[in-house]
Amino acid sequence: MDEKKMKLKKMATWTIAVFATIFAVTFAVLWLPLYPASNSALDAVGKVFVEGWPILLADLVLCVLAYFGYSLYIKNKK
Repeated sequence: MDEKKMKLKKMATWTIAVFATIFAVTFAVLWLPLYPASNSALDAVGKVFVEGWPILLADLVLCVLAYFGYSLYIKNKK
């Protein structure tokens, strides 16, 4: 396998791992105070997404930009 493709695969793995970690931490931090005040678990999940969507969206955008920026860097590197 080409070295550039290996580096891109590794970067894809890292960006997915970073997104998943931030998603899990955000979900847990918002879940803890919202669950006791909710009627059900699904209600708490809905409240978490309502409260946390800006953080999750920013995380997604930054991870995608990091991956495609690195991709362009690797492709243009001599």
